[in-house]
Amino acid sequence: MKNQKYLFWIILLFIIVFQSCEDSEVVETPNFTISYDMQAKAGEPVEFSIVNSPQFLSFFSGEFGKEYKNKDRTKAEGDFTVSFETSRHYQDGDSRLDGAWRFMYSTDYTGSGSVADVEAATWVNISDRVTFATERTYNKTFSGITDITDLSTDKPVYMAIRILAEGKKTEGNRQGIFDFFSFNLTLALDQTNSLQIADMNTPGFFPVNITGENSNPSFDNWILRDKSYRMHGGSAEYTNDDWLITKPLNLSGTVAPDRGEPLKTYSEKLENFSHTYQNPGSYTITFVGRNETIYGSEETIEEFTLLVE
Repeated sequence: MKNQKYLFWIILLFIIVFQSCEDSEVVETPNFTISYDMQAKAGEPVEFSIVNSPQFLSFFSGEFGKEYKNKDRTKAEGDFTVSFETSRHYQDGDSRLDGAWRFMYSTDYTGSGSVADVEAATWVNISDRVTFATERTYNKTFSGITDITDLSTDKPVYMAIRILAEGKKTEGNRQGIFDFFSFNLTLALDQTNSLQIADMNTPGFFPVNITGENSNPSFDNWILRDKSYRMHGGSAEYTNDDWLITKPLNLSGTVAPDRGEPLKTYSEKLENFSHTYQNPGSYTITFVGRNETIYGSEETIEEFTLLVE
C-alpha cells in the first residue's frame, strides 16, 4: 500500500513538472491596445497611448517610405528623371558658341577614375535632352526635367558632365568658367511620390582631367566648391577635356524596403509616444508587436487610419 501511495505521488509530481515545462515553452501572443487623438493636425504632434505593450514594438507611420505594405518591397516601377543647373561666364570669341557642354552616360565604364578607362569606355552623348547655360553671366540655367527611363538597366550606370573647350585666350577665344549645380536623379512612383536615387553628394562625383594641364590646380579641371563644381578654363592656351563622372548609379528599380520605427525593446517600458505629420492626408498606421523567447515568437499587427488636417 505504501508503495502504491509513493508511486502515486511520484507520478503526480512528474505531471506537475511536465506541465510547468510545457507552460514555460508557450510564447504569449501580444495583446496590446492603442489609443490616440482623432483630431490630428499637420505640424502638431499626435499623442499615442499604449496599454500592455509587448516586448518589442515598431511603428509604421503610413507616410511615404514608412508604409507597412512596402516592408518586403525590393523593386519599384516608375519613371527615372534627371535634372541639374549650370552657369557660364567670361567666355569670349568663338568659345561663346563652341558648345563646350556635354551630358554623357556609360554602362561599361569601370569606375576607376583613370584617364585610360574613361577613354576606353563607351559613352553615349545625350546632351540634346537637356538645356545648358550659354549666356555670359553667372545666372543659373535649369536643365529641365529629363526622362531617362529608357536607360534603365541592371548594370551600374555612370553619368558625366563633360567640358570639351578648344578656345585660346591669346586668339581672343577665352574658354570661360563653367559651373555645375543641383544634380537630382529620382524614380517617380506616381504623380506625388518619388524616391531619390542620387544628388550632388550621394553617391557623389569624381573629376577626371583628360586634356589640359595647369600649374595652378584651381584652373583647367573640375573643383568642388561648397555645394557645386567649377571648371575654370579662362587662361587656357590649349584644349580642355574635363569630365565630372558620377559614382555608379542604380537604374534597375531596386529599392530598399520600408522600415518601421522601433519604439521599444524587451527591457523598456512604453506607455505613450508622439509623432508629428508634416502634411495633411489620410495615413494607414501600423503597429507591429512581438513577444519572443528561446522557444519562438508571436506577433500581432494592429492597423488604424488617421486623418490629418
